[in-house]
Amino acid sequence: MELWNRLRGMATAVPVERDHLPEPPGPDLLRAAGGALRGQVVTGLITISRDGDEGLRAATADTLGAWPAPTWTAVDEELRERWWWAPVWTVRVAERIADGSAGLLRLVVAGCHHDGWIREAAVTRLADHVPHPAALAVLALRCADWVGPVRDRARATVDERVPVTGAALAVLAGLAYALRARRHGDWLVERVERALRESPVDGLEPLLTARDHRTRRAAYRAALAAGRLGQWQLVTAAVRDGDPLIRAMCARAAVAVAGPDELRELLASRTALVRAEALHALTTAGDPAAAEVALLDRHPVVRSTAQAALRRAGTDPAARYRRLVAVEDPPAPAAIAGLGETGGAVDAVPLTRWLAHPRPRGRTEAVRALRRLGTARPEDLLPLLRDDSGAVTRQVVTSLRQQAGGLDPAVLAGLTAPDNPPHVRLAGYRLLLAGGAWQRVVTDLRLLDDADERLRGSARADLSMWLARQAATTYDSPGPRLAAELDRLTERARPVLGEHRVRLLRFHAGLPAEVNRPG
Repeated sequence: MELWNRLRGMATAVPVERDHLPEPPGPDLLRAAGGALRGQVVTGLITISRDGDEGLRAATADTLGAWPAPTWTAVDEELRERWWWAPVWTVRVAERIADGSAGLLRLVVAGCHHDGWIREAAVTRLADHVPHPAALAVLALRCADWVGPVRDRARATVDERVPVTGAALAVLAGLAYALRARRHGDWLVERVERALRESPVDGLEPLLTARDHRTRRAAYRAALAAGRLGQWQLVTAAVRDGDPLIRAMCARAAVAVAGPDELRELLASRTALVRAEALHALTTAGDPAAAEVALLDRHPVVRSTAQAALRRAGTDPAARYRRLVAVEDPPAPAAIAGLGETGGAVDAVPLTRWLAHPRPRGRTEAVRALRRLGTARPEDLLPLLRDDSGAVTRQVVTSLRQQAGGLDPAVLAGLTAPDNPPHVRLAGYRLLLAGGAWQRVVTDLRLLDDADERLRGSARADLSMWLARQAATTYDSPGPRLAAELDRLTERARPVLGEHRVRLLRFHAGLPAEVNRPG
């Protein structure tokens, strides 16, 4: 009774302000509901709740019912702020909630009001609109409300009035996992997971296909724990679900009960872990042919499973890879990778040959294989720093980073020339940074005003980090060549770095406070 009296009492003082609301948004804008549109959408919702006819309000409520959980959590926060723009409508909607004449949309929008009394009253009335998705969404939000009475009312409504199964459970679950990190977010998660454990298989169907991956994960965990999924469902999810964790969970379950045909179907999965699980089961059951084929899988975890299976069968996988690399021209990139995983130093010569592989992935795997075997020589890798593929240059940088101090700085500096492709310039930059403290500082200074935004930003950030964290513990001094260049570059950098940081740089480099200029 106190709640309704409090709402009716809001009308005793006629507000002197007026509402400051925009024109209502169109349906396309409401469906977009995100990014830069959100503020316009949120204020438009209040306008529609006030001025829209019954048909528009009903259609808007249906649109809101299709919003995903992240949109709801963001719009909830913004609605609380935007309600301050509607002091007159706040009073009127409170009256309608109190006398029971507020429809679904008005209750949904009022359920996100900044006034706790209005939120609590809206939640109470929303019980009559269950199981509409928009009503469920607001009830879920208020189950984690920071005000105790609002929170308790929402939870009581969910417990007493909401059929926690099927589509209603899917709505609650999406918001439950979105709200889990909040102070009062655990209650709804526990309620949802209890319902998942108790739900029959057909009640889980909407959750197994929900857009929210957290909801699908929870539904699959519950279904797997209870043994409620058939072989076909497990295989389908293991091969087709968009979430890698779900594919892996279902693959393990499918493998445990699958026959050879189902296991071979799982070998076509997009997820490497699924293929590896199926392969392990097939080879354990005595199918070495599957391991032979999987030696050339694109993913190392599957190749590793195949290699282990062949070893158990008394076969050396390195010998198979050597034959493939020697016979095929060019060999498959996976064969090169596999030889790097199983071979030894004796394989350096054939692998070095395929640094000239016609496919970028082949060259990438050759660089990686040589590094893995400890046989990567700078003279073989340096030409690849100008490779057309950024994947190749990244692997070369990784291989040469530990040896960067012995590389010719002039050659590396040439890679950073403005006319080179961005990935080549970045490769040269990274190796120059690894060549010693003062080479690093000089390189950053050279690129402080570079035209490439990525290089320019990296150089400025790296120099700032060096000054803040490492300069004080850099005890060696730059050699004469680097000192002369530092003397010149610090002056050029003064407009970018500012007087203080230029003086600090010169101090750490052992240079005079002022730039040396010809007499």
